[in-house]
Amino acid sequence: MTFKPFLFLIVFLFLSPFVNGQIIEDTIFQTPYSTETILPQKRTKAENDSILKAKLSTGSTTKTEKASQTNNSKNNHSPTKATLYSIIPGLGQIYNKQAWKVPIIYAAEATVVYFAITNYKGAQKFKKEFTLRANGIELGRNPDYANFPDQSIYNLYYAYQKNFELSIMAGALVYVFNIVDAMVYGHLFNYDISPNLSLNLTPYCLPSITSSPTFGLSMKFNLK
Repeated sequence: MTFKPFLFLIVFLFLSPFVNGQIIEDTIFQTPYSTETILPQKRTKAENDSILKAKLSTGSTTKTEKASQTNNSKNNHSPTKATLYSIIPGLGQIYNKQAWKVPIIYAAEATVVYFAITNYKGAQKFKKEFTLRANGIELGRNPDYANFPDQSIYNLYYAYQKNFELSIMAGALVYVFNIVDAMVYGHLFNYDISPNLSLNLTPYCLPSITSSPTFGLSMKFNLK
């Protein structure tokens, strides 16, 4: 009976150093690991803050650079260049950043040129017919106008000639308008010339003591 307690005592004494060593090792090596798990989290947060600050500073710098570039481009805009460029129709409008006007200018010029060519051909045709009749020459006359009197041929020639001259004047006006438009908007390039015009419609009711109330609609223009 006494041998078993003695045996347990020997086994306990034999295993106790290993158990204590394991506990000591665990306590020694667990502490650095816990420290290492905390430190990277703090370091990551600091890095995130620095990256965020760097991005914010970069974004503000980029906005400042863009604003300065925009201001420089506005300050460098020359109305004289816009006027000189408009010698070639549409080029001044492109310089003024109004390229949407270029198709309108060329469409107007093309229309004027078409009418000018058509009227010129008609004027020359009736001029030739009237000249042949005035000189008594039968060869070369247009048989389609055989029943037309001489005065009618002259009137048609005169009408086509006037329309041709008007077409030339219209073409010159479109060309001059192209130059004036480029010059004016070149001077107004740095100014805000787009007012906010709005229309407000408001219903109203006017009460009356002697009769029924009056209903209506009020209209108001707001120019900002």
